[in-house]
Amino acid sequence: MFWNKVYIVGVGPGSPKYLTREAEEAIREASVIVGWELDLLPARHLIDGKKIYLQNVKNYIQVAETAAKEARKSNETVAVLRIGDPCISSGLDGLLKVFPDFEVRIVSGISSIQLAAAAAQINIDESVLISFHDGGDDFEKKRRFMLDGLNQNRHLIILTGPDLGPKEAAIYLTNNGISEITPAIVCENLALSDEKILRGTLQDMAAKQFSWRSVMVVI
Repeated sequence: MFWNKVYIVGVGPGSPKYLTREAEEAIREASVIVGWELDLLPARHLIDGKKIYLQNVKNYIQVAETAAKEARKSNETVAVLRIGDPCISSGLDGLLKVFPDFEVRIVSGISSIQLAAAAAQINIDESVLISFHDGGDDFEKKRRFMLDGLNQNRHLIILTGPDLGPKEAAIYLTNNGISEITPAIVCENLALSDEKILRGTLQDMAAKQFSWRSVMVVI
């Protein structure tokens, strides 16, 4: 029997209007909230008065461990908030290791992946999804995977990262045999007031600078 409960909650791409009713209910039930600053923004109206454990790139595992330890002592429910969907580029494996003795419920959320696919008018099941958020030892493997996907007539949906932004992705693809006139879309800040969607070709994307936190679709 589990004595504690943790919700791992997808809070949508950033705007409160994409927060699902199930996500709102999970956040209201929890008294302990864990997340990065960006994760908390869509749920600001729901977390007043709760214990907040704020994560950043240097301490995100340690902060989650601290929250879990405190929750065990007080038998409190935890909500770990994740932008988008918690099963997409959220470090889910690491979180599950932090809460092995908790009853875990994953609350799906609307992802920027879905919004980008809608903007590009493509089917996600006809695409290859690749995330460069975490860098790591498999960076080169992921870059080759982009080529493999296109060469197998799949669309690419790329969560770009610090080591490979849209510009760098476009240059890599065209330098490795993909046509410069291949259609591409770059989406920045989807669902937010400063949302930008640029449509063009890989050649166009290779000539511009973008935020690394973009979604790039190659068709």
